[in-house]
Amino acid sequence: MKFINDVYPKISRIRAGLVFLLYGIILLSSGSNIFAIDYFEITNPKFIPVKVGLAKENNPKEVLLLNVFKENLEKVLYFQLILATKEEFEQSEKIVYYLDLELKSGSKQLRTTLRTQGEKYPVSQETFALVEDQDLRKLGRKLADWFVEYTLEFKGVSSSRIAYTAQKTNRRKNIMLSSYDGTEQKRFSYNLGSNNLPSWSFDSNNIIYTTFTRSSVQLAIQPAKRHRAKILSFPSGFQPLGASWHLDGESILLTLMKQGNSDIYSYHLADAKLERIFAWKSLETSPQMSPDGQKIAFVSDSARPRSPQIYIHNLNNHKTERITFRGSYNSSPKWSPDGSQLIYERQKKGFFQIYKYTLLTRRHLQLTFGRFDSEKPDWAPNGKQIVFSAKRKKAPKLYYISSFGGRAIRVTTTPSDIAETNPVWSK
Repeated sequence: MKFINDVYPKISRIRAGLVFLLYGIILLSSGSNIFAIDYFEITNPKFIPVKVGLAKENNPKEVLLLNVFKENLEKVLYFQLILATKEEFEQSEKIVYYLDLELKSGSKQLRTTLRTQGEKYPVSQETFALVEDQDLRKLGRKLADWFVEYTLEFKGVSSSRIAYTAQKTNRRKNIMLSSYDGTEQKRFSYNLGSNNLPSWSFDSNNIIYTTFTRSSVQLAIQPAKRHRAKILSFPSGFQPLGASWHLDGESILLTLMKQGNSDIYSYHLADAKLERIFAWKSLETSPQMSPDGQKIAFVSDSARPRSPQIYIHNLNNHKTERITFRGSYNSSPKWSPDGSQLIYERQKKGFFQIYKYTLLTRRHLQLTFGRFDSEKPDWAPNGKQIVFSAKRKKAPKLYYISSFGGRAIRVTTTPSDIAETNPVWSK
């Protein structure tokens, strides 16, 4: 969220390095025939997608599986999918992998054959169980996650979801849920107010968000699988501006405004008990609990009014450290899944860009570029991608980018008059 939820007006607004995806296939020392792509990072990377050939299929079910596989794998940003015959694969050195599917009529098994250049025999032949009446889309996503883990050696996120704020021109804002590949969009919030700023619990079972009406601002907690929300209550005079979750799921961190000043509180859900974490005279917002529950990243203008910067507060020794010093506007911090890094937005030359901060090295790295705003970043559950909102044309849309930077890809295919903002990734 912008500093104090836009209580203050928003301030007006490559080849420096490469990451090469090495096409050499490496036989790992684990004893099993696992062939993985090796890659390394250089400053300001651009990725060279690995070409993956897909066997041309005629069976409608196999075609659907391949389409789902393709839609999900392309979102990973490491691959380029090409329809090809086995002969075309063998004659082209550019196609690194070749995947063939076999789903026999009446069979309850999907058989996959994976080949790679330079190998006479398949490097993998896997069988996936097909439960009767199973959603083929789920099987296609499972296949994509298997391929990612097999070739890149980290878990895929095809089953994850993105919660975000959608607003059609001159309409109220609502929370939406998107599948990873962007093909499935589902409305989540049904309150009468304007709903914004979602946040997933650490177990992905609940979402908390802010709902605005003409007379009040409230916080709502809603199970990820239900449409009914619970409205939280606060003492008279306090106005909630946004919230995120404690690690235990029994409490939340939130920003409360009172008499023109905003502070960060802990709020216990069972008994509505409030505990103020910071008693500074400045404005504090956007608290985010680290994955280990030991630190809180937040935003404050204590150094200079209306010039927000990012801080980290250690809950063990109660020490607070400022981590951003460049730029007059830094906000929206989010922890990486392993707690070693933060991503955030910074205004630079009139536009907001996404940055990454590594705690161990204290290094800041700019990830997005361009004469348009890129805002509200959040991490994938595997820490390998980032989702954010960027206004490249008429309305802001959601994009994925590698956590190393490089090219971005659209998440959804919604009409141009729908604004997509404040994305958050399920855990």
